[in-house]
Amino acid sequence: MSENKVKTPKLLKRPAKPAVPDSVKAKKSKEGNPAWFLPVTLTFLVVGLVWIMVYYISQTLYPLGSGTPINLGAGNIIVGFGLMMVGFGFLTRWK
Repeated sequence: MSENKVKTPKLLKRPAKPAVPDSVKAKKSKEGNPAWFLPVTLTFLVVGLVWIMVYYISQTLYPLGSGTPINLGAGNIIVGFGLMMVGFGFLTRWK
């Protein structure tokens, strides 16, 4: 009967994982955004849009057109889109 017994190989136990101290573990960031994040983002988006609208509606006189001491001319479009791009840049960090 000893000849018919099949020996099963012994499985080796995995070594225990070393304990990782809390200081090494990645700290979970706070969920959500700070309270100022959304108002600032929306402000940039809206101000940029209003800047371009005022430029076109006033027929290039305002906000910094020929009706003001500083004449940016078509640069007002760059300013308006620049403000909106800052707002969209904020939105890439939205949580």
